[in-house]
Amino acid sequence: MTRLETTAAGLRPNLILEELIARHGLIAVLRALFSANLRHRRRRHDEAALSDHLRRDMGLPTLAPPPRRMR
Repeated sequence: MTRLETTAAGLRPNLILEELIARHGLIAVLRALFSANLRHRRRRHDEAALSDHLRRDMGLPTLAPPPRRMR
C-alpha cells in the first residue's frame, strides 16, 4: 500500500527525500536515517519492576497475593 498523504508543507514524502538527497548526498541522508532510528528505538519496560497496583491496572497478574482484609 502506498502512502499518498502530504506533509504540512504540502509536499509528498518522496519529494522531500529526493530534495534531501540532492542537497546533502545519499550517504549523509542514510547515515542520518539510521542514527535517528537507533536513537528513537523504544525500550521495553521490565514488568518485574512494576508495583502490584500498576500490574493490576494493566491486567497483568500480581506478583504477591493481595493482603488479607481486616474484619
